[in-house]
Amino acid sequence: MANRAHDNSAAGGLILVLAGAILWGTVGPASQFLYDGTDTSPMAVALLRIALATPLLLLVAAPALREHWRGLRPKAGTVVLGGLCIALYQTFYFQAVAVSGITLATLTALCPVPVLVALSARVVLGERNRPIPWVGIIAASAGTLLLVGAPETNAPVSQLALGAALGLMAALAFSGIALTGRALGERVPPLAVTAAFFTVGAVALSPVIVAVPQSIAAAFDSAGMVAFLVLVPTVVAYSLFYRGVGRTPAAVTGVLIVAEPLTAATLGFALFDERLSAMQIAGAALLCAAMVKAALDR
Repeated sequence: MANRAHDNSAAGGLILVLAGAILWGTVGPASQFLYDGTDTSPMAVALLRIALATPLLLLVAAPALREHWRGLRPKAGTVVLGGLCIALYQTFYFQAVAVSGITLATLTALCPVPVLVALSARVVLGERNRPIPWVGIIAASAGTLLLVGAPETNAPVSQLALGAALGLMAALAFSGIALTGRALGERVPPLAVTAAFFTVGAVALSPVIVAVPQSIAAAFDSAGMVAFLVLVPTVVAYSLFYRGVGRTPAAVTGVLIVAEPLTAATLGFALFDERLSAMQIAGAALLCAAMVKAALDR
């Protein structure tokens, strides 16, 4: 009976993690709908997502924040750094989607992250006992080059290269989120950490209100899509993912997260006719393989 309950709990954890990753994969398509249907801008979309989601995340994470507030206070600097990384990730990722499309932006923003975290952990956290992930580095580098250099569309290589560069900057920012989260330790629930990071990120991006007020107002011409972006791939996705992650082995979680870029690529093809050449598909496969390999290594 106990084994059956354990199996059900593990299966439920897998489903929650997978559901969270799939919902995260809808961020890029949602932003593309806003770009196509309104006169908004990537900076406005970044601010709206993080600023409107923050109060809801704080509400969901309130019990954990009350319980673990004392654990976060001595590490305020780490929380601020994580929040700045979240703000940078939103900024670079949404700009990458606007420049090069959903598929290339999402693959370059997410797939290199485990490799970058493994490398950064050696320098920042002193984890020098782990081997350098050469296979992941080579696969991620080759995959990015194939995505940029062998396009199916008539988009100039310079535009794709800019999109890939923005995506890689987003990946670096995401690595900062992961590292600061780890630096806070395992005692603070990840949803509470995320809510704290989002709060700092929202404050950091708040000057955008002054810089692009018309773009922010224009986004609400598609208020339903703004609500979707805030609720589904943000509040709901984080809540589901973190409910399941505690019941799922870390390596399995790392593999399941590949569902996020795959969902984004599938929706990019189905909804926006974003087509990849055979060489680009090979590049995407290499990027996903690098992501899985790094997750399994850890």
